[in-house]
Amino acid sequence: MSSPPGEDFEKIPSTSSRPHNYCSSESSMSEDDGENEHVLEHGAPTEALTPDSERMVVLGKDLVQSAPGSMVPTTENASWMNRIKKAGASMMGMRPSSSSQDTLSKEETEKQHKKKWKARLWSTWNNIKYSSTWMSDRTDEYGGDDDVVFLGKKYSTNRNLNGVSIGFEDFCSDYYSRLWITYRTDFSPLLNTDTTTDCGWGCMIRTTQMMVAQAIMINRFGRNWRFVRRKKSHVAVHGEETEFDSVKMKEWMILKLFEDKPSAPLGIHKMIEIAAREKGKRAVGCWYSPSEAVFIMKKAITESASPLTGDTVMYLSIDGRVHIRDLEVETKHWTKTLILVIVVRLGAAELNRIYVPHLMRLFSMDSCLGITGGRPDHSCWFVGYYGDQVIYLDPHVAHEYIPIDMNFNTTPEDPKKPKKCPERSYHCRLLSKMHFLDMDPSCALCFRFESREQFDQDMRQLNLSQFIDIDQGEEHGMKRVRDPLFSVVYGERRRVPSYEREVSESDQAQADKHGFEML
Repeated sequence: MSSPPGEDFEKIPSTSSRPHNYCSSESSMSEDDGENEHVLEHGAPTEALTPDSERMVVLGKDLVQSAPGSMVPTTENASWMNRIKKAGASMMGMRPSSSSQDTLSKEETEKQHKKKWKARLWSTWNNIKYSSTWMSDRTDEYGGDDDVVFLGKKYSTNRNLNGVSIGFEDFCSDYYSRLWITYRTDFSPLLNTDTTTDCGWGCMIRTTQMMVAQAIMINRFGRNWRFVRRKKSHVAVHGEETEFDSVKMKEWMILKLFEDKPSAPLGIHKMIEIAAREKGKRAVGCWYSPSEAVFIMKKAITESASPLTGDTVMYLSIDGRVHIRDLEVETKHWTKTLILVIVVRLGAAELNRIYVPHLMRLFSMDSCLGITGGRPDHSCWFVGYYGDQVIYLDPHVAHEYIPIDMNFNTTPEDPKKPKKCPERSYHCRLLSKMHFLDMDPSCALCFRFESREQFDQDMRQLNLSQFIDIDQGEEHGMKRVRDPLFSVVYGERRRVPSYEREVSESDQAQADKHGFEML
């Protein structure tokens, strides 16, 4: 007699025995999976059943059911019931949630552990590769008959009878006072990535930051300001602590403009954020050309709300031509200080030696902010020269990021332990220089002008020295030189109608593009 539909089961006394010896046919099957398959195929072992338990066969599968009067199953019975549930979930292609969470937590822990060790190894490698111990100190190479020309200042290196050169010591103090912005490690991640350092790729950004920092320092302190190293954040007067030194506070506020944190208006986080608008996440880790870094800095200055940058604008020329009308618009008729950057290429594969006197003349100008460039694949900020050697500040040194805090005497965790002073890593004592001909021909010439009169005077002097072209329009004509660094356009020339031209339009377009005048 067949059983009614839906009741394909029969009760078997709990004393009956079933074979439960089992061997997995899948070598990759786990122990729990093997037990689950065994439970579904052969049922639970007899030892796990209680006297009140009974076996139940459902669709040919031997299951365990507690007796109606057994409200709380035993520990052994409960464990086997859990395994049966796991077996059912396995047949449905599912895994228990608790097991999934355990697996995920293990994977996340392993992933975080790997990231932690990777970050430690990367930080250690950067500290070794970009350590200041690898920098070559060329201090002993000064002392001849040549003067040191440094950002518009000239220092004599001649020594007196005691072997001391006052001029050289003044130069070292001036060099040490410039803000030295280098690679940093262990700052907050960039663009929600795991990148916490710019080692190996952010040198051109650091070079541009140094140049702009020099302009802002001159705006606030003048060119003759010198850095004074202090161990405490307060100044002691008559044995008592007074308010924070106002000069030191202004200096630290300028440093905070370039701090390596997202809120700094001219910091690397802000610059990468601006670059990401065009490059996306490729902005992190890619190398920037001089023109790209300057363009990003120009955007950062424009978007900055800091009062330290409110009176400063930047103008970038990428075609070697500076239009006076554009400068008037940019500076709002010279009511703001102008940072003028002109991107040039002074040779094909290497620097053409005919431009060496031109660069020497630029370094001697009061308006000079140096040159951002470097040697191939190695960005530097060129700030002066000695003989046939160009002096520079090198950003390829890794420093640990230390928050710029006005009060750095002690730490809240340990009042007896002094904090690390962040300003020490922003000034360089090691003098670096290279031969002019080792410079990369692609670079950016940087100037700072406070007025139209200063701009006109400096451009006129450069033209008289045969270093730049000046286009004064139709009334006064062109003042051309043989090997110009760039051209300054004061007035637009009248375009000759096409029917009056004796040359083709393509030839005229080429002449306009390269600044030639068709005769």
